[in-house]
Amino acid sequence: MFVLKKCYLIFMCVLLNLSAAVSAHELNGTSAHIILRDGQVEVKVITDTAHLAATLQSDQAWLTGDIEQVMPGNLSINDQQSYIKNMLLQSTHLQINNQKIAFEQALFNTYPNQHDEIVLLARHKVSKVTDVALTFSKSLGAVHTNIVKPQYSLLSAGETVHASY
Repeated sequence: MFVLKKCYLIFMCVLLNLSAAVSAHELNGTSAHIILRDGQVEVKVITDTAHLAATLQSDQAWLTGDIEQVMPGNLSINDQQSYIKNMLLQSTHLQINNQKIAFEQALFNTYPNQHDEIVLLARHKVSKVTDVALTFSKSLGAVHTNIVKPQYSLLSAGETVHASY
C-alpha cells in the first residue's frame, strides 16, 4: 500500500512538471502575421488589449515616448477599440520595395478567453514584392512576426504542386 501511494505521488509530480513545461511554450505577448497578396497586404496583430489599453493610458509611457498621447481612461469598450484601431493605423509603418504604403482600414476581432486580433489592411501596386519593412508602435512591446507570401494554384485530380522561393 505504501509503495502504491509513493508511485502515485511520483506520477503526480511528473505530470505537474510536464504540464508546467507545456504551458511555458505558450506565446505570451504580441504577434503579427503579415500576409502579402497580389495588390494587398493584411497584418493581423494578436495582442492582449487590456494590457495594451493600460499601456496607452500610462503617463510614464507618454513621458518616455512610447506613445504619442495618453488614451483617456473613461472610454467604453467600443471607444477603446476605436482608439486602438486608429492608433495602430497611424503608428504602423509599411514599406514595400522602399515605397511607403498607407493602411486604409482596421478591423477589431474579439475572441472569448483569447487575445484579441486587430487586422490592418492596405493595397499596393507593386508587381513583384522583393522587400518588406514594417514598424509597429512601441506600445505593443516586442512583436513576434511572421511574413507569408502565399502561392495559389488549382490542382486537377492527381496533379502535383510545385513551389519555388
